[in-house]
Amino acid sequence: MKLFNKFGFTSVNESSSRSRRKFLRNLAQAGVLLPLAGSMLGQRVLAQGGSAQRVLFLYYPNGVVPYNWVPQQGPGSISGSQELSFGLGPLSSWHNRLIVLQNLTLDIGDGAGAHYNDMRGILTGNNQIGYGSASIDHLIAEQLGSEGVLSLGVRTGNRSDIMISKPRNVESGARPIPNNDPADAAQKLAVGISGGGGGGGTGGNDPDKQAYYDAILDDFDSLADVTLENAQRDKLTLHENALKRLRDLAGNQVGECSFNTNVMSDPYYASSSPLSPTEWQMFPHLARAQVDNIVGAFSCGLHRVATLQLSKGDENGNLVNYSYDECWQMAQDAISQGVQHSNGSGPVGPMTRWYNEFASHSASHRPGDVPHTAQVRWYHSLLAYTLQQLENKGLLDDTLVVMFSEVGDGSKHGGAAGAVTLAGGAGGALQMGRIINCGDGINNGQRIYGTHQLFGDIARYMGVNSLPENHWSGGVV
Repeated sequence: MKLFNKFGFTSVNESSSRSRRKFLRNLAQAGVLLPLAGSMLGQRVLAQGGSAQRVLFLYYPNGVVPYNWVPQQGPGSISGSQELSFGLGPLSSWHNRLIVLQNLTLDIGDGAGAHYNDMRGILTGNNQIGYGSASIDHLIAEQLGSEGVLSLGVRTGNRSDIMISKPRNVESGARPIPNNDPADAAQKLAVGISGGGGGGGTGGNDPDKQAYYDAILDDFDSLADVTLENAQRDKLTLHENALKRLRDLAGNQVGECSFNTNVMSDPYYASSSPLSPTEWQMFPHLARAQVDNIVGAFSCGLHRVATLQLSKGDENGNLVNYSYDECWQMAQDAISQGVQHSNGSGPVGPMTRWYNEFASHSASHRPGDVPHTAQVRWYHSLLAYTLQQLENKGLLDDTLVVMFSEVGDGSKHGGAAGAVTLAGGAGGALQMGRIINCGDGINNGQRIYGTHQLFGDIARYMGVNSLPENHWSGGVV
């Protein structure tokens, strides 16, 4: 009942249309229902415009083969729905939800080009970060509330000094290992929605709060008719998804806020023993299960900031072999399409399946061989999967997903050819569907923009306008 009193509502039984609108208006003024208030209460309620409500930092290892990742069309608005490049191909249906940042400098501090330095520095902006400072995900989360960062991983290994996310008051060499087990993560997240549960969407503990959401849900159709009738067409989808967001907050009454705890568990994430092809085949399924956990946490309002670390740069100690079925098929596609690794080169060449490579690192230094080209495409297929899951939950329009690696050109190391994709939306405040050139892609060459600026921009779109480190400046998007 305290929740309702705080927002000007005295009783659950006081369920008139007028009182419900008053309740929503007060929630909106408190910033709880952005961007929902604009659609249900009129744009005058919120003069500040749109913003992002959630952000996912999505890491993949060992960079790209630039020639078959960089978009074939030049900077500017993305035209058409064709594949932008082989590496970005799985995102062809999401062009209007992307900002492709080609040759973005990866600002990691001294020692750029050494994978472990780069992993320590990619989210901190300085791989020599001290005990009292934190990575950008934590800097954003600590200004948004008490939820903190949801930090998940897939086959990251157990070296604390090369995890990409760092909380405050933790030595840089003793960073927490993200939860690598999707089943365990789902079970722990389910505790946050009504005392645990088996993935059935058990809802909130407060029956008064649940009953009041039920009353609001009864008004959805009439409210939509009234508030959306005269809205501009380009806002209709945003409003619709905002309504879905409120619906999800109702938890078990609509079955949207839930976690599937019957997913694959991973006992091998830190294995030091040789794995088998069967165990390598688990990787894509584990990755999608962790994405589902993050989208579930976003949908249930448990977290607004998440980081997903997919394996690690350099050799991964036999934890991942990129010949699992999905990636192997993409390798065959690259060969059949005659994909090249550089201008004027021959097509990428085949390799024996399950060859003794064990990582993306060795492959990244052989851009003429197909494995690295294929695994970059697979990682971008995971981004496409993530966008689809967010869309299914009505979260895509005000959730930012930033996908990045610790190096740019995997064969040359260094951060000049950073291949970064920003996807999703910021409540209409950020123009999507474009390509931005950020430099010449040559180490020690021309720099226009870097991750110091991009991550500063992301913080600003999340409503965080003051960061303790001056290097998070902004200005890219």
